[in-house]
Order: sequence, then C-alpha cells, then structure tokens
Amino acid sequence: MFHIFVQTASAAARLTFLNSAVFFVLIRQIYFTAVQPLTLIFITALIIGSVTVHILLGILISLGAYEQIGEYLIRAMLHEIAPITCTLIIVLRSGTATLTEVALMKINKEINTLHSLRIPVAEYVFLPRLLAFLIAGPCLSLCFCVIALFGGFFTLGFMHDINFANYLTRLLLAVEVSDVAILLGKSVIMTGLVCLVALQRGMSVERSFTEVPIRLIQGMIQIITLIITVEVIFNVF
Repeated sequence: MFHIFVQTASAAARLTFLNSAVFFVLIRQIYFTAVQPLTLIFITALIIGSVTVHILLGILISLGAYEQIGEYLIRAMLHEIAPITCTLIIVLRSGTATLTEVALMKINKEINTLHSLRIPVAEYVFLPRLLAFLIAGPCLSLCFCVIALFGGFFTLGFMHDINFANYLTRLLLAVEVSDVAILLGKSVIMTGLVCLVALQRGMSVERSFTEVPIRLIQGMIQIITLIITVEVIFNVF
C-alpha cells in the first residue's frame, strides 16, 4: 500500500493529472465518488441530524443547559458522525467498486496492456481515483454537517420551545477552526486510506475471478481496522 502511495504522490507532484486523458478519468471518478452519492448523503444526514438534534435538545433543555447545545452538536457532528458516516458510504459505494474494477483490469490483462504501451499505471489508474477520494471525503462531510445541523432542526428541532436564530447563534459561537480542521483531516485520511487499500487489494489479484470476492472481504476488514485506528488516534491526541 505504501509503494502505491509513493508512486501516486510522485505522479501528482509532476502534475500528470493535467494530462487530458488522465484529467478525463479524474472528472469521471469525481462524478462517481463525490456527486452520485449526494442523494444518499442528503437522506442519511437528514435522518441522523434530525434524531441527534431532537435528542440533544430534549436532554439539554430538560437539564437547563440549552446554552451548551452548540458545543455538543458541533463536537458530535464534526468530530465523529459526519466523517465516519461519509467514509462508510464511500467505502460501500466507491471503495468496493474501485477494488473490483482494478482487480478486473488486472485479470483481463488491461494493466499489462498499459505497461506495454508505456502508460504509467500510477498516473492513469491510481492517481485519478485517489484524488477523487481525497476530494469526495471532505466535500461530502461538509455537506453532511450542513444538512444534518440545519435540516435536523427544521425536521424535529421545531418541536422544542426554541427559535432558529438562537439555535444558529449557539452553533456559530461553538464552532472553531480546530473543529473544521478535525473534520477535514479525518475525512481526508480515512478516504485516502480507503482508496489505497482498494487499489492495493485490487492489484494483488493474479488471474482468477474467484480471487475478487476474497480480496474484497480482506480489503473491507483492513479498511474497518484502519478507520478504527484513525478514530482512536484522533481521540487520544
């Protein structure tokens, strides 16, 4: 996995993604990874946001601690819920698809064809997919937070004796640059690892189609382990 990252980083440093052929693949990957899941992100964020806002408002109002609603919501949504949920959605949609696609390219000798044509695999296959994941992660997480925090209030938050202006003020007072940095950092690291694992497991397939589901299961286990590891590291430090 590390050597794939090094090769891809080297290709990115040479700005090879500006090549017309590579750029076309990049745009297509961004559309699949970042644009197509928007409907699912919207629905998921609205449901989770509604439940989270409703429960936290109910608890804090009953305890007379409504002033802390912004702090609790920002920490829960930006630090934990949004990056993890969006990463899992990307894993299930794009992670599995990328692993399977690369594995089939390997089995069907498409990778060998690229080598024979002297087209670097890191530039044409790895780089567009990794960049798409790195772009999709933070963008979808930001969308998730906005939809969850505001949509959640308008869906169930209105049931409580509060107004939107006060709710918005509490959020703005609570959010800090470090909160946004954690959201973006987690999203970039997690989705980057998802893509690297998918590429590495896909390239590890040799010649049989029966290897694909095995590599897929192994990849998913490795991804879940890495997500938990990243979560622990962020919480500890």
